[in-house]
Amino acid sequence: MAGERILVIEDSLLYRDLLVNHVLLPNGYVPLTANDGKSGLHLALQERPDLIIMDMQMPGMTGLQVLEELHSRGSEIPAIMMTLHGSEELAVRAFRMGVKDYVAKPFDIEEMLAAIDRALTESRLRRERDALIQTLAAERRKLAAVLTNTEEGVLLVEDDEPERIILANRSVRRAFNLTDDVVGRPLTAVISDGVLLDAFWRAKASGETAHTEISLSSERVLNVNVTPIPEVGRVAVMQDITYLKELDRMKSEFVSAVSHDLRSPLTAIKGFVDLLPVAGTLNEQQTYFLDKVRSGVETVTTMVANLLDLGRIEAEARMDVEECDMTAIIGKVVADHAAQADLKRQSLQVQIAPDLPTVSGNPLRLGQALANLLSNAIKYTPEGGRVLLSADTAEGQVMICVKDNGIGIPQEDLPHIFDKFYRVKRPETEDIIGTGLGLSIVKTIVEKHQGRVWVDSKVGEGSTFTIILPASASHTR
Repeated sequence: MAGERILVIEDSLLYRDLLVNHVLLPNGYVPLTANDGKSGLHLALQERPDLIIMDMQMPGMTGLQVLEELHSRGSEIPAIMMTLHGSEELAVRAFRMGVKDYVAKPFDIEEMLAAIDRALTESRLRRERDALIQTLAAERRKLAAVLTNTEEGVLLVEDDEPERIILANRSVRRAFNLTDDVVGRPLTAVISDGVLLDAFWRAKASGETAHTEISLSSERVLNVNVTPIPEVGRVAVMQDITYLKELDRMKSEFVSAVSHDLRSPLTAIKGFVDLLPVAGTLNEQQTYFLDKVRSGVETVTTMVANLLDLGRIEAEARMDVEECDMTAIIGKVVADHAAQADLKRQSLQVQIAPDLPTVSGNPLRLGQALANLLSNAIKYTPEGGRVLLSADTAEGQVMICVKDNGIGIPQEDLPHIFDKFYRVKRPETEDIIGTGLGLSIVKTIVEKHQGRVWVDSKVGEGSTFTIILPASASHTR
């Protein structure tokens, strides 16, 4: 590597000239020279060269003495020894002092170049290591600055007991009124918020990201995602969604007010529609038109009812919670929809694992979510089709699936299927009445219970909706 500095300590002008002008300069090295041991030692300590080439025997201060002095001062400069007289004992002492090679005089230029290259290999690797360490340290400082100063809260915790805090940035400390000395302390000794601790526990138990919302005493609301990081621990990333929650509340209030205002005229329209046949005989075209009006009114009435229901669910910051027997809830939902399936001559099957754990939640809302999924499965499955509702346990969670062999959902519609008012537009669905709110209600209920819901579907083969709910603590801890 051109440009490396090599110190030559040699009392012989002949060998100094040979090394400088015929070995070092022609090959791109930068020579430094000293003609005795003392001046060489001073130059080595002052200039810190990449390599020292020195004579073993010099008047005043020998090469070994120079090495011993450098060694005593913690120097790691590699060295090559030259001597006219070979000595095994001297060679052993020299190698113990850090000598990388031993060259006998007179030497061959190629032999010396090879020795220099071997001796410099270690220092080159050391410089590369030091440069890498400095780069990593700089990147670590940048990352630490970003994590410390970002407005999003970041809380990193190790997995090993007692689950000590690795990082708690300024936003987290401010949100939970923590002191600056929390790093290294156990999570449970620092954080008392049960919702956040439960999210950390769920992420560790499932190996997947746990989502939750935390309401702070300052009336702020945080959206929290706790994600496992292999060989590190779990990290909680928190966003302040107070403003979004307020916007959502205002939207819900607006929708609720409009829905309430629509109820009265819709009730009046439906009443007059029902009275028209009583007022006189209607011809075939009038009856057709009347049926269309009645169908439209029923659709809007159902939409208003769903909007009001969805608004109530979203506004339920604290639902009435109890230990829910999912086997009983599933049994009731299936019984309520048996007649709907019978009308279409469908096979409605149920598979429930024995000893299914209870779920901490609201039985009315959980039943509503399952009823919406089962009703949709029956609705979008042709006559003579199959619908299966199954429930099982998986890693401390209750997994409920509603599977059908109906018309299925196109891939491009899957990302939007749980959005409000979204409906799949296909020829097969044109005559199926719906508001596009049922699946949105399902998603809201499931997330209120700290669960997840998703769908797998193929057109012409059917759909499978899956709900995952955390089992009650008494069944999992």
